[in-house]
Amino acid sequence: MLRVENLTAGYGEAHVLDGIAFQAGEGEMTCILGPNGAGKTTLLRSIMGLVPPSGGHVLFCGEEIRRMKTHEIVRRGITMIPEGRRLWPDLSVLEHFELGAYAVSDRRAVGERMEWVFSLFPHLASRKEQLCGTLSGGEQQMVAIGRGLMGCPKLLLMDEPSLGLAPRIVREVFEAIRKIVETGTTVLLVEQNTQVALAAAQYGYVLETGAIALEGDASALIDNPHIKQAYLGL
Repeated sequence: MLRVENLTAGYGEAHVLDGIAFQAGEGEMTCILGPNGAGKTTLLRSIMGLVPPSGGHVLFCGEEIRRMKTHEIVRRGITMIPEGRRLWPDLSVLEHFELGAYAVSDRRAVGERMEWVFSLFPHLASRKEQLCGTLSGGEQQMVAIGRGLMGCPKLLLMDEPSLGLAPRIVREVFEAIRKIVETGTTVLLVEQNTQVALAAAQYGYVLETGAIALEGDASALIDNPHIKQAYLGL
């Protein structure tokens, strides 16, 4: 579904990504692992057009999207759940979900989608009128994911969904992500929680200093000596 070829990107004169190449298979979860500063967030922002790449190709369903504006990329079926949730504290859960569906013209489909999102996160159903600034961190992460799902994306980019969450909430969030993949949505996950990410994904890449250092089936990567030493402390 997504193929990135020889991608370079950065901020001004500072190059962050150097010839990145990877792909995400349709209906699968692919994870991008790596330490802080490796370029993981820049990679997702480059795919979305928020950081315009300086070279290479980004192909989505066979179409080149590298030079498209972000709103054009969203309308083609890619949504990003940003690191840190990026919610409006004075808007309710329901209002965030309605904002997420701004590009969907079929109001019946929006209603059905909202019911599905609430079934994924039933805890939010009783809080749909609550302002997001009053929610816990775990609840806010669920709202951020739900907002992204309301646009009916084919590809969901997720940036550090476990960041700052208690282990129990991390398990709940990743169980919801598994269900999202089971419905046919492709997920590209950037995550520092290596063990959780590899347990959920089908394939993984390790990004170090702006380049792909390792790749392979998730089950093989979790047993890789470099992964064990550098990321799992084993």
